[in-house]
Amino acid sequence: MKRQKDENKIILKQWVRVFLLLIVIAVMAVSIFSIVKAVNPEASAKKKLYSYTYNSKMDYKVYLKNNGFFTAPYLEMNKQYIASIIDHVEVQPNFEFHSTEDLDYTYNYSIVATARGLGEDSDGRKVDVWSKEYPILAMQTMNGTGKQFIIDKVVNLDYNAYNQVLADFRNQFGLSVDARVDLTMNINISAGLKGETEKNLQEKYDMSLQFPLLVQTVRVKSDYVNTGSNTVYSTANQNKEINIPLAVVGTLVLLGSLVVFVKLGKSLLAVTRKSEYILAVNKIMKEYGDIIAETHNMPDLNKYDIVNIKSFTDMVDIEEELHSPIIYFEIEENSKCVFLILNDKTAYRFLLKESDFDHFNTINYGEDREKTYI
Repeated sequence: MKRQKDENKIILKQWVRVFLLLIVIAVMAVSIFSIVKAVNPEASAKKKLYSYTYNSKMDYKVYLKNNGFFTAPYLEMNKQYIASIIDHVEVQPNFEFHSTEDLDYTYNYSIVATARGLGEDSDGRKVDVWSKEYPILAMQTMNGTGKQFIIDKVVNLDYNAYNQVLADFRNQFGLSVDARVDLTMNINISAGLKGETEKNLQEKYDMSLQFPLLVQTVRVKSDYVNTGSNTVYSTANQNKEINIPLAVVGTLVLLGSLVVFVKLGKSLLAVTRKSEYILAVNKIMKEYGDIIAETHNMPDLNKYDIVNIKSFTDMVDIEEELHSPIIYFEIEENSKCVFLILNDKTAYRFLLKESDFDHFNTINYGEDREKTYI
């Protein structure tokens, strides 16, 4: 019963130390976080200023020449068009910007048509053989204050003029090239919070429609992002001074935690050794108690020739051969004991110590402890 109580007590001590180690590790983590926060103030000073969204689209209508097949003056977008009866294309670029806070903003935009003759590179990708830009709307600059602004324009694209330009290019150089004209609106935005000098929003957006040239039928392709959003954070505190008091306290707590961690670790190893020792003794007494005689007095071994035995199973073999009981004596409580078989003038001795269970001991026992000791 006493041995069982000792075993339970030791196991409880193990769990208490494990729990304390976990607390120390948590304190170390908090102290490290505090140090990082103290020496890196911009990380903790980051603050949301505002969010914004944008929506863009390019609607168009394809106006037709007089013909005997289509009675309507134009066709709506996203259809297949006969190139020979296209007169011009009316394009309506629209861009809307919305913010969660009032901003002082400046934006500019322009619209340009780019005629392109296209070939293929060695990887099969389309590349410009020739291109030229034709201004459709000169750069417009606007300033304002508020949560939103809208750009809404209507321009005409002379499809036949650009078709002729690329036809002349192909005929002059005798090149078999793909051709198209791109109509693009370029938008640049610079903005910051109302009343603030810092312009922490700098964005550029391009919206394009691609019209094939030198073909019999035309399908228009769009090349732009319809909608998007983003969040702007403060950057004004990036040069904030290091929080010295927090850094000092965090460092002291970390050093103290490290000291406690080392001591608790060593204590846990000691308790673990003791626990394994007690478990080993209890197992021996449980399995071989009927052949073990426990004594409170250590026999005088001076008159015996002592033979040291390496494992308890060897002691059991000797007991079976000599029919002599195994004498158990606890030299140091829960730390060291001896098992003896006395026969004539020979003493067979198996010594078991807590230190035998040191996991960092450099001695190589050659087999696991259950086989060595039990």
